[in-house]
Amino acid sequence: MSASGLAKRMANLEPHRFQRGENYHTRKAAERARLESEIIAELGDLTASDRLELRHAVELLTRRPRDHVDAVRCSNAGSRIIAKVRARIKQREDNKLSSAPRPPGQDPAAQALALLLNKLPDGV
Repeated sequence: MSASGLAKRMANLEPHRFQRGENYHTRKAAERARLESEIIAELGDLTASDRLELRHAVELLTRRPRDHVDAVRCSNAGSRIIAKVRARIKQREDNKLSSAPRPPGQDPAAQALALLLNKLPDGV
């Protein structure tokens, strides 16, 4: 093999080489931490169970699949978990908004009662 061929191969390997004190496990842990922090920053305030599920999703999204079927399964499962957590957060926000106290004139139950009382005949 010529020197130029060897130089090309070494140049292709350069970005993938490990630095001193770095190995596959430390690089993968850094990638997981980065992805998890991005997702948490995007979603905002999370409960402990949400964080646990997101950690599982990150594990699925960053694992090294054995074949293409496993890759698709991991990607889909991770995406479903993230979508489920997003839906749960949205539901909690909607519940906070609906549980906020309403003025008496806007309460649907009070409006229905007023309509019923106004429509009843005078003798009843």
